[in-house]
Amino acid sequence: MNTYIFYAFIAMILWGVSDFSMQYFVRKIGRIATLTWVGIFGTVALFPFVVNDLRAIFNINNFYFLFFLALLHILSALLLFSAFKHGKLSVVETVMTAELPLTIFWGILFFKEVLTLEQSLITGALFGGIILATLRKKESKLKQIFSSYHWIEKGVFLAMGAVVVISLINYFTATNARLTTPYLAIWFPWFVFTIFSLAFLLMKHDVKRAFINLRQNWLFILFMCLANCIAWITFSIASTKINFSLLSAISLCYPMIAIFLGVVVNKEKLTKMQYAGAIIALLCSLLLGIYATF
Repeated sequence: MNTYIFYAFIAMILWGVSDFSMQYFVRKIGRIATLTWVGIFGTVALFPFVVNDLRAIFNINNFYFLFFLALLHILSALLLFSAFKHGKLSVVETVMTAELPLTIFWGILFFKEVLTLEQSLITGALFGGIILATLRKKESKLKQIFSSYHWIEKGVFLAMGAVVVISLINYFTATNARLTTPYLAIWFPWFVFTIFSLAFLLMKHDVKRAFINLRQNWLFILFMCLANCIAWITFSIASTKINFSLLSAISLCYPMIAIFLGVVVNKEKLTKMQYAGAIIALLCSLLLGIYATF
């Protein structure tokens, strides 16, 4: 197997694992504390790999691209962590399968790629599956029509916002990895949002509690940070060597891993309609990935 294809599969698996871990820690220690430890770990761990390339940041074009990517990371983390806090992991991750068709959309917009008829049909079916997966079991037809609060799963709209931003992050990560280096494309945004999250903790006088949580859960937090860091690095490296659509098709199937963990480990319950929607969405995501390889 091609080394960079293997990197794409590593990214898929570890993104699923890290998302599952983040759901737990968002509810246990909070969004900002989770974001802070992820950022600190990535900033420190990757610094030896970027120390000789820091001069690239002072190129004005590189700086604009990297800083914009940092802002996207901050926004996506806040949206996604909020979705994890308020919604079921299985439902949130099913919504996140839209990341792949949205990434394809950015490819059409920026790279002038064209979807085939088959890909367009599969994309439509995928969104149909997402709708099914995010609807609760019917209580009353009239109640369902007139009160969206009672039939839309919590966290769905937050997850929708997050998936749009994350799809943009995929594109700009690949762009920055090619303009600078794969490590710098990850390190600089994390450095920025680490400063942001640390400043927020200081403003909230929450630093002490963050360190107490770290001391009590250091092994699990380390595992979460390591999985997330390796996933992003392997994606960034692979984006400089293989076709971006192929990379996205493989790595962006990661919701399957997190959904499996959510149902098996957290014992999350889905209705038959939600299971059907999740299966449809995930199969369509895989089919899009297969078509993207040709």
